[in-house]
Amino acid sequence: AAITHSEFFARAAELLVNVISSMTRDGSLYRIDLRLRPYGSKGMSAISREAFAEYFRDSAAIWEMLAFVKLRAVGGDMELARAVEEDTRRTIHERAAGIHVEDLRLETVKVREALEKKRSRTRGSSGIDIKYGAGGMLDVYFATRYLQLRDNVPDDPDNRTTAFMLDTLLSRGSLTSEEHSVLASGYGFLSSLDHNLRLTVGRTTRVPLGKHAALSSVAARMGLSDVAELLEQLTIHRLSIRSAFETIMK
Repeated sequence: AAITHSEFFARAAELLVNVISSMTRDGSLYRIDLRLRPYGSKGMSAISREAFAEYFRDSAAIWEMLAFVKLRAVGGDMELARAVEEDTRRTIHERAAGIHVEDLRLETVKVREALEKKRSRTRGSSGIDIKYGAGGMLDVYFATRYLQLRDNVPDDPDNRTTAFMLDTLLSRGSLTSEEHSVLASGYGFLSSLDHNLRLTVGRTTRVPLGKHAALSSVAARMGLSDVAELLEQLTIHRLSIRSAFETIMK
C-alpha cells in the first residue's frame, strides 16, 4: 500500500535511531532520545519544515524553548538544516520577547528543580552528581538559557559553546563580572571532571566516592595533588555555582 511522505520519513527516522542506538557486544554507538520532538510521544519522528516552524510559533512550551534555544544542525542536507536552525532560533527569541519575565523565570526554576529531584530519586544512585545535582552543570545551562531568552541573546552560529555564551552574556550586561567568573570557572572545572570521569570509570554523571583509586587517577589527570583536593575544589565550585544560579533566578 502507498504511504505518505511523512509516514515514509518518520519510519526512516525510527529505523536510523534503532540502528545507531542498538546495543552490541562493544556497547552502543549513540544514545538518541526522541522525547524532545514536537508533540512528544504523540508526535511523529519526522515532520515537515513547515510543521516544525508552526509548532514553535504557536505551541511550544517555555521548557521546550529553553531546550531548543540550543538547536543545532548536525547532518543531512546542511543548507536546509541550517535554515531550519536559523528560523527556529529567531522564532523562539521572538516568542520569548512576548513572555512576561516572571513567567519565564518561574518556569526555568521549576524545570531545573524537577530534573534535580527526579535524578536524586534514581534507584541505586550514589556519589555526587556533577550534572543534575545542586551546583552542577545544569545550573549553568539553565542560567545561560534563561538569560539568552530574557535578554534576546541568540547563539552565535560559529561558536555554540557554553564558555563563549557566558562571555557574550557578560559583554551584553546580562551577567555581572562576578557571576561570569563563578560560572565560567565552575563550568570549566566540571567539564574537565566530566571528561576525566568518562575516561577513567566510563559514562557517568556521578563522582564515585567509593572508588578511591579511580578518583586518584582523575585528580592526577586534572593536575590536582590528591582526591582530597579534587573533592574540595568540587565542593567550592558547586556551592559558588548554585549561589550564582539562585542570584540570577531571583
